[in-house]
Amino acid sequence: MSETSAISVAHATIEEFTGSIPAGFTGSVPAELDGVFRRLVTEFWEDGSLVPGAVPGIPALLDALDTVPPAGQARLALLLGLLAEAAGPDGGLPAREAVRAGLDRYLRLLGDGRTDAGRGAALLFLLGHFPDDGARILAAVAGTGADEDDLSRLARCLQPYEGADAATRWNLGRVFPSPAVWGLTDEERAANPALDQWLGLPAERAAELWATETRALLAYSGAKAVWAVEHGATVSPFVAPAPEEERSAGAAPAADVFRGHAEAFRCPRCLRPLTAGAEAAVCAGCSAAFPVVDGLLDFHDEPSGPSDPLLAGRYERGLRAGFVRIMGANWGGWVSLDDEDAYLTRQVRPTEGPVLDLAAGAGRWTRVLARSLGEDRVIALDLSAEMLAQLRAKLDRVLTVRGSALELPFGDASLGGVNCWNALQAIPDPEQAIREVGRCLRPGGTFTVLTFRQAADPLYRHFQRKLERQAHRGSFDPEQLTGWLADAGMTVRDLSGPGNFLFVTAVKE
Repeated sequence: MSETSAISVAHATIEEFTGSIPAGFTGSVPAELDGVFRRLVTEFWEDGSLVPGAVPGIPALLDALDTVPPAGQARLALLLGLLAEAAGPDGGLPAREAVRAGLDRYLRLLGDGRTDAGRGAALLFLLGHFPDDGARILAAVAGTGADEDDLSRLARCLQPYEGADAATRWNLGRVFPSPAVWGLTDEERAANPALDQWLGLPAERAAELWATETRALLAYSGAKAVWAVEHGATVSPFVAPAPEEERSAGAAPAADVFRGHAEAFRCPRCLRPLTAGAEAAVCAGCSAAFPVVDGLLDFHDEPSGPSDPLLAGRYERGLRAGFVRIMGANWGGWVSLDDEDAYLTRQVRPTEGPVLDLAAGAGRWTRVLARSLGEDRVIALDLSAEMLAQLRAKLDRVLTVRGSALELPFGDASLGGVNCWNALQAIPDPEQAIREVGRCLRPGGTFTVLTFRQAADPLYRHFQRKLERQAHRGSFDPEQLTGWLADAGMTVRDLSGPGNFLFVTAVKE
């Protein structure tokens, strides 16, 4: 497309967009507005890339900011943010510079005193793409009433790695969904000098990790903006931590490391029976030995990875809450922790045998299972020794096992039920994990899952996929997931959930 025709198309589509907004419009968004906006987007952007000839039309978008009410400004700011980060010739630099030319306009809109939630979210997403103007942007945003969560995320997006001080670099790996959610204190930094994750890393690798985290934060901001321009204000970004429960003083290792479930366990390599000793469980077939450390059975060859007690302690309030919000489109608080607990309590209907909490993490939903079924009946499995340590400190009667979801250390038809809550999307081969669950479940046993579907809206799906690429976690097509379950011998009894949530209950045939 020539520059002349690109400008002509841009003006035509922008005029259609502005014409779809009634004069003096301040109320609810007309139903047709989002449809017209989507058509405007397709003239400039498609699935993360610039449409050929889009750059010459950007000045017309900037001019339109001065002529439309806040609902239109919100959508234009969202589109401009998409263009600022879009792939294109020269890495998208011409588009980013063309969008950056409107910086004065963006800051003026942000400071005009209007409290439109969608416009505010879209402008913050847009401004996060201009680190060269970071000081000016942050000074302007400071007086707008933006909350601590948004401010800390924006500040981190605008902070180049090369200019970050030691205290900021110390937070490498601890910024999602925002540094404010982590709330790390000077005392915690002083008490955990070994957790300086960038120390000793090659500068190039540290800068790469920094850029990855920045992209994840921008994906979060973009998804929030898409939701807010259509629905309004989001619920509070913070999830209050649950009251601390009394922790055990560290129970002595049980004499029976299988806790009465020896019949269920098998060698994950050859599926032969195991004999448990004080220091290891030994396979009767291939003679493989799996260590027992302080009562923890370890079936995985690889090291657990670096220990970070700050991560385990903030998982529910920080990482988990932010991940669920963007992946499930839970900005309106459609699904609460109480809703999740109620679903598990209602749907887990095990047959005879132990119930496995697969990828149990720090044990939030292991506790739900233990309360409804009894601690003695539940087995918790995870790859992270640090997470399992958190779990064992709260649930010392639950048998904990370190192992892989892809090679479960259980015999065929040995488990009465399996739960995998907010974890299936993080498993490298979810289809294989489902096959393993099907192999191990007894007939009639339930498999309960919380995971996420792919967003239907292409704009929201763009940000969902960006986070998936950064975090190596995916979403699912419900039909594909149902097919995997069927191939593993399970029938779906329930598949539900608002937004992009997928609540699944399947039963072994």
